[in-house]
Amino acid sequence: MMQKYKMIYVVLIFLMYSSSSRPEDTVHNTKILEDYLNTIENISFIFEQYSPNQEKVLGWMQIEKPNKLRIEYKGNNDLIIISNDYYLILYKAHDDIITSLSNDGPWNILTKDDLKFSSNENNSVANGIIDSTREVQINGANHIFYKILMRDKNKKLLPPIILHTSTKPFTIKGWTIFDNKNQGTQIKIIEELSFNNEKIKENMFTLSEKNRQEGTLWKGPFKKKQVARRKKHRN
Repeated sequence: MMQKYKMIYVVLIFLMYSSSSRPEDTVHNTKILEDYLNTIENISFIFEQYSPNQEKVLGWMQIEKPNKLRIEYKGNNDLIIISNDYYLILYKAHDDIITSLSNDGPWNILTKDDLKFSSNENNSVANGIIDSTREVQINGANHIFYKILMRDKNKKLLPPIILHTSTKPFTIKGWTIFDNKNQGTQIKIIEELSFNNEKIKENMFTLSEKNRQEGTLWKGPFKKKQVARRKKHRN
């Protein structure tokens, strides 16, 4: 069954790059997606992540609008990804190494508030351009795939994201993000844990010096051991 799903997914991505959907379908599906994403205040879920070489890892993601995100991975993978109003960092917990990145990226489709989509690339108000949509049946259920180009803070179009939704109920099932070399990383949501709960504590989306020193880093649902720090491990 999983192999069949992946084959459909690959074919859909190819079709979205090689041809356009009907304009009336794009307009209708754009409005549905825009309304749904703008109802999200916070959400958390377990996901499977497939790298371009099809290596699979299990992860957890917590999102709160605007701009806040935290990702942790199961098992020995010690990477923590944190985004907030000020930065996006990749943190390797065992080595205590931080890599800072721009927090402008196609993933902002999940963290921006007041999203406005358009199929017209010249629409300067839109913060995302819907290039095309495709409707397909998977296991007898209707699904929609969107090819979307988000804008960065300078209004420049970012590399595309292919967003996958179900229709009954309408919800996000996953996405594929492409880099500048057109290599895709696929996310498949396998379990939604929470949706629009009470406001989440700010320390969920920060990395404190105290936590780094003590190795008390994990906030997700996976049972992970505290990171042991050697004496004089850090300056």
